Amino acid sequence: MAEAELIGLPIELERVIFELAAWWYPETTQTLILVAKRVCIWIEPLLYQVVLSNGNPDRLLQMMQAKSPEFLRKHVHHLAFSSVIPRSEITRVLSTCTNIYDLALWTGDTYPGLLGDMGNLTHLRQLSVNLYALFGGHEEFNIPPPAELPFSHLTHLDVFSAVPEPLWSVFATLPALTHLSFSDYYIPELISAVLQTCEPLKLLIVVWTQDADPMWETPEIADPRFCMIACPQFENDWELGAWGGLDFWRRADDFVARKRNGEIEGSVFEA
Repeated sequence: MAEAELIGLPIELERVIFELAAWWYPETTQTLILVAKRVCIWIEPLLYQVVLSNGNPDRLLQMMQAKSPEFLRKHVHHLAFSSVIPRSEITRVLSTCTNIYDLALWTGDTYPGLLGDMGNLTHLRQLSVNLYALFGGHEEFNIPPPAELPFSHLTHLDVFSAVPEPLWSVFATLPALTHLSFSDYYIPELISAVLQTCEPLKLLIVVWTQDADPMWETPEIADPRFCMIACPQFENDWELGAWGGLDFWRRADDFVARKRNGEIEGSVFEA
């Protein structure tokens, strides 16, 4: 039997195959970049597209040292600070990776100075933050004028802090906001006020992040844009969504759409 002839794939198709493999199976990227130099060039940027510093602040330092500012500016799109990181380092990262459009600030050290750092992120569309601390908290609470906030393009906002009444009015000042969530925080008066004043809002979620089964509150909100959802693995869920997977935002979107279409009873509110 004649030896089978190896037929090479067109280079464009080869690239698509490797990029899709790296996208859908990001854990394989470190191995794939060793296949060939051209493959490394194609998919190495995916190593930096989604950055989660959970328990490993050195990863950010290594990232900043390994690549040029131009490379990081172009390729870092999703960034979650999920460990204790010096404020100066956060400022450095946010002044370099200015093409971030999905940012999570979970360091336990949220402060008003971050508003200035986020001013560099002109494409910011999704944010997870302790909003009360971002505006100074109990001691220095102050909401800057809307024109001074770096949120003009923000569509998705996850708030995991307390939301005292002086903070309620800020949501109506965010012109592009369509999706809002409150983590482990359910105040019916707050929910009603936000739904009434934020007409562009398509979805308002209360997200329960505790490991135990959530204690669903008695529903008091009739607006079809409202739902509750359990998400005990919050960091994993964020990373899943960053890679295009079915995160709590997408699950809630699907739930609300099915509810509007009559596939789910109007009295059901937990997705």
